[in-house]
Amino acid sequence: MSQRNLHQDMTEAERRISNVALMGQVVALDTARARVRVQAGPITTGWLPFATVRAGLDRTWHPPEPGEQVLLVAPGGDLNQGVVVGSIYRSEHPAPADSADVSRTLFKDGAVMEYDRAQHHWRLAVPAGGKIVLEIGPTRLELSDQGARLTAPRIDLN
Repeated sequence: MSQRNLHQDMTEAERRISNVALMGQVVALDTARARVRVQAGPITTGWLPFATVRAGLDRTWHPPEPGEQVLLVAPGGDLNQGVVVGSIYRSEHPAPADSADVSRTLFKDGAVMEYDRAQHHWRLAVPAGGKIVLEIGPTRLELSDQGARLTAPRIDLN
């Protein structure tokens, strides 16, 4: 093997190793295909899948959005095989809680979904004009600014 070929092989190996894991920012989201494009330094990826909590018979949906900082893992350094494996807090978007006992999701519109296991307190809050609906079969409880509405085949008051 020539010195030149060895140098080219080493350069390619270094490039692939540096691409195995990259921090980047989502620059585009395709919700229909569940894919994102990520900007990592001078590199903008093609359309890549993103990890989720569940993707079998039970499925979750909470896609990363443009502007969100993410970790991209590319097996063998091949960005065409990359997957966004998670989001990372940063100063523009800090952690929404600072307790190991609190699980909290803050939404862009101000809604909050939170459980505090130390206090045994579940909180679900939506902004004015929104509503919360709970359904079990034909039973439905709807909470809104106008009040509460319960629809059920039978209501027992004790």
